[in-house]
Amino acid sequence: MATPSTPPLTPEFRDWLEHERAWGRHAVHAITRQRRLLLPEAHGLERFKLRMALVNLTGSVARWANGLRDGLSKVDRGETAALFAISPPFAAADPSTDDCDRLAEYVEARITALDDLLAADAP
Repeated sequence: MATPSTPPLTPEFRDWLEHERAWGRHAVHAITRQRRLLLPEAHGLERFKLRMALVNLTGSVARWANGLRDGLSKVDRGETAALFAISPPFAAADPSTDDCDRLAEYVEARITALDDLLAADAP
């Protein structure tokens, strides 16, 4: 339930949050697929292409987080918005599965924050 100082979320805003939460789950699946491709046997151009794919995923996650930060700030959910203001971890020059794990953990933590916000503000 919303605190007395913050109004409850509108149905439209809840729908938007649920859509964004679903996008986050999709991102975690994409990160997991990318992780499987980071085999030790990949070298040279193949390794570079894998890093660029991870950089692209990180950029998409950053845009997602920024959009959520902006949207949450507009409805006076500053505490949750602050979590989305933290930049996602960037992959190392020679990416590893640890880079994928850190990015997935970043997204999963924000999905949990959305779950908590939606549950706390349930009608």
